Amino acid sequence: MPSILTDPGVGPVSHGTPFDPGAGLPPATPPPDSLPDPAPDPDVDADNDNNPRLFLVVIDGSEEVGAALRFACRRARNTHGRVALLTVVEPPEFQHWMFVGRAMEDEARQIAEERLQAHAALIHTCVSDMPELIVREGDTREELFSLIEEDQRISVLVLAAGSGKDGPGPLVKAVTGKHAGQLRVPVTIVPGTLTDEQIDGLT
Repeated sequence: MPSILTDPGVGPVSHGTPFDPGAGLPPATPPPDSLPDPAPDPDVDADNDNNPRLFLVVIDGSEEVGAALRFACRRARNTHGRVALLTVVEPPEFQHWMFVGRAMEDEARQIAEERLQAHAALIHTCVSDMPELIVREGDTREELFSLIEEDQRISVLVLAAGSGKDGPGPLVKAVTGKHAGQLRVPVTIVPGTLTDEQIDGLT
């Protein structure tokens, strides 16, 4: 039973005049127009619709990249963000053969663009917006780091770690090794062995 506080200095209420508990007091609730705005939810970005979080995934042709894609898609959908896909066309080894080298480079770029388009179609089934597709030429690590520095919209880098004999992969080694302090964004590393159900449970 709740406690009831009484003031011993207050006498009994007269029954001659109806008792109005609100007499002489300001309204308990101010008019709607004067109510203060509710406190913002710290877990929701108020400007998220205008500046959605951008999850960057590197498409490198590895088997485990699917885990990174699914993780990024789920996080983007659940936080009203977007996904960006980066692929880097590295220069051919035999650049001194100009014609052959250029032909190889053109072919590699075409393959990279087709790979991006294929992954973009899959991502569109998960999130409403089509992902941003980015193709750059050069060293993969250098181009990745340059892109993150240039594009301030990128909020998170999502990589998948391989489990084979070659280790987690060169990019994972780079961002967890001597180059770790060069990135301005957090990195999410998704084990490539996770199933879709496990990834869904984490996101």
